[in-house]
Amino acid sequence: MISMKVKQQFVCFQIRNLLILIGTICCIFEGIAEHNWNEQIKDFKPMVVNIETSSEIVFETEVKGTSFATGFIIDAERGIIATNRHVTGSSPSYVKINFYDGSFTEARVLYYNLTHDFGFYQIYPEDIPFELKAVQLGSWKALALGDALLLIGNNEKEEYSIKFGTVTNLNVDKGDRHSSYIHTTFDRTGGSSGSPVWNTKGEVVAIHARGTDTSSFELPIEYLIDALKQIQNNSKIQHGEIGVDLELISIGEAIKHFKLPEASRIEIGPSEASTPKVMQIASIIPRTTGNKLLRASDIIYRINGQLIRDDLYKFDFILNEQVDNTVSLEIYRNGENIVVDIPVENLEHRKLDRFARFSGSIFHDITPELRRLLYFEANGVYLPHAEAGSSFSMLGRRERNGNSKIVIQEMNGHQIVNLDSFIQACQKIPNGAHTYVVIRDFNLFDSSPTPRSLTINLKFGPLQVFEWNQDLLDWKETKIKSSTAANQ
Repeated sequence: MISMKVKQQFVCFQIRNLLILIGTICCIFEGIAEHNWNEQIKDFKPMVVNIETSSEIVFETEVKGTSFATGFIIDAERGIIATNRHVTGSSPSYVKINFYDGSFTEARVLYYNLTHDFGFYQIYPEDIPFELKAVQLGSWKALALGDALLLIGNNEKEEYSIKFGTVTNLNVDKGDRHSSYIHTTFDRTGGSSGSPVWNTKGEVVAIHARGTDTSSFELPIEYLIDALKQIQNNSKIQHGEIGVDLELISIGEAIKHFKLPEASRIEIGPSEASTPKVMQIASIIPRTTGNKLLRASDIIYRINGQLIRDDLYKFDFILNEQVDNTVSLEIYRNGENIVVDIPVENLEHRKLDRFARFSGSIFHDITPELRRLLYFEANGVYLPHAEAGSSFSMLGRRERNGNSKIVIQEMNGHQIVNLDSFIQACQKIPNGAHTYVVIRDFNLFDSSPTPRSLTINLKFGPLQVFEWNQDLLDWKETKIKSSTAANQ
C-alpha cells in the first residue's frame, strides 16, 4: 500500500509538471501574440519625418493656416517623402520637413493623388546632414486578421509617438471614391496623418489615413508603390477615371434588395477579409465618361471579363492600365445583366494647373472633385476664398474657416464658362466699377442662381494669373495674354 507521504510527493510532482506545461504554453502564446518591436523602433525612427505646412491660398474646400502631420522616406536617392493627399493638398503652401536629429528642410509637392489619400513631397538629399534611408516596402496582401502592426507618427503634435495595433479587417470602404482601407485598432488623433504602418517583418504595408480615438484606417501601400514606380521610371503617372463612387454591400443585401442572382453567391465564394461583398455604384460624378452609361445602384460584377468581387484595389489598377482605352463592365441593374463599354480618361489631366487672384479673392476652374461634392453639372468658375472686406467677400455665406463655396456663372452680362472666360471678363472691369454677377452659393440650402452686385477695388488686388510649373514644382505668375484690360 502506498503511503500518504508518497501520494503527496506524487501529487506535488504532477502539479509541478502541470505548472511547467502551463508556463511553457503561456510563453509560446505570448511569443505569438506580442512581438518585441524595441530594436526595430530604433531603426525605423530616422525614416519618419514630421511635416509642418502653411497655406495662405486655398483651392476647392481646403483650409488656410498651419497644420502638422507625418511622413516617411520612401525613396532616399531621389529625396521622396510619402504622406497623405489631405496633407499635401493641391494649394500653394510652405512645407517644412523635420527630421529625427533636429535638422529640417523645405519641401515641394511632387505628386498628389486625386482619388486615393496619398501624395509625395520632394526634398534635396544633399541638404540633409545625414544619409537618408528609405523604409522597406511590403504588401498589404500578406496580412492576416489579428496580425500585429506598428505606427510611428506625430500624434497630437508629439514627435515620434509609438502606437501598437492589430488588423481587424483587410478591406473596408470609407467613402473615398473607390479606395480600399485596412481597419486596425490603433488609437490615434490629429497629427498622425501620413504615418507609416509596419508589419512584424519590418516592412511598411500601409499609410495611416484616417480614424477615431479607437479605430484607425490605413491605405494599402500598393497604391503608393504603383505611382512611385512610374516616377522612378521617369514616366507620366496615369490615373484611370470613369466617374464612379463605389461602396461595398454584402452579397445577401445585393441578392435580396438589388436582385443579384442567387447563383452569384457560389461564384463569389467566401471572403478572406470579411463577409462576402460586391461593388455597388453609390453615385456618379457629372461630366465624366460614365455619367450617361451607368446608374447609381448598379452592381459591378466583372471588369474586362474578370470577376471583381470586393477587390477595390484591383478595380483601380485595371482602370489605370486602360487609360485612353475602354473598359468593359458587366453590371447587374435591377436584376438585369448588362455589359457596357466605358472610355477611361486620365484624371491627371483634370488637375488644377492655373488659378487667378482678383480683387482680394481666389478663382479657379471647377474640378471633378467639386462636381462630386456639390453634384454640379453647369459651367462657371469657383471662388473658394475671399479676404475679409474684399470686393467678393460679401457675395455669399462664408464658413467659420473663412471659406466660400461660390460658383460664378455670369459677370456683367458675360457667361462664365471657365477660368479663361472669367479672366477675359475681369480685364474689362476698371477700378471702382460697379459689377453685376450671377452666383450659386453652395453654403446655402437653396443654391439656385442668384444675382449680386459689388464694387471692384483693384488698388491692392489687380488681376494676376498663376500656372503650375512641374519642372520647378512651384506656382509661377504668368503674363496675361490680352492687353485690353480697362484698368491697365
